[in-house]
Amino acid sequence: MNLTNNIYLIGFMGTGKTVVGKKIAEIMGRIFLDIDSEIEKVLKCAISEIFDRYGEEKFRKKESDILSSISGRNNLVVSTGGGIVLNTENLEKMKKSGLVVTLIARPEIICERLREDASRPLLANLDEREKLEEIKRLIFMRAGLYIKGNYIIDTSDLNSDIVAQNIIDYYNEWEINS
Repeated sequence: MNLTNNIYLIGFMGTGKTVVGKKIAEIMGRIFLDIDSEIEKVLKCAISEIFDRYGEEKFRKKESDILSSISGRNNLVVSTGGGIVLNTENLEKMKKSGLVVTLIARPEIICERLREDASRPLLANLDEREKLEEIKRLIFMRAGLYIKGNYIIDTSDLNSDIVAQNIIDYYNEWEINS
């Protein structure tokens, strides 16, 4: 059995990390943490405002700091920001302290899921066609990092209950074999 047994959900925005993470935590009786929400609490403003006021670099630094502060804890289900993998040390920290699950979805599905969401700074002020192109570009840029998770699940055509149960089943196997 692992000394640390957290479940980290990584992947692009709109793949279901927060919704699925909350379900996993509820089913398994664990604490759910959303790193973006933790950053908002610490900096006392919304993610979009953090990007506007301080820039992406400060956001990524705070993201890494929060991950460092929670990676020593146990029994967490953690929803990460889509860009947490851009710092390869973050991925190493997550793998050392638990299971890293990558959620993916087709770009068109992500675009549809984010249609009414104005809180995404990397997609702000883009029309639908531009959003889809930016989603594709960012996914392509990060794909080599996302595939480094222990387990990958495509959420495009699955409801969140099925995704959550699939991850729990995989986690149980992973924990036995670790």
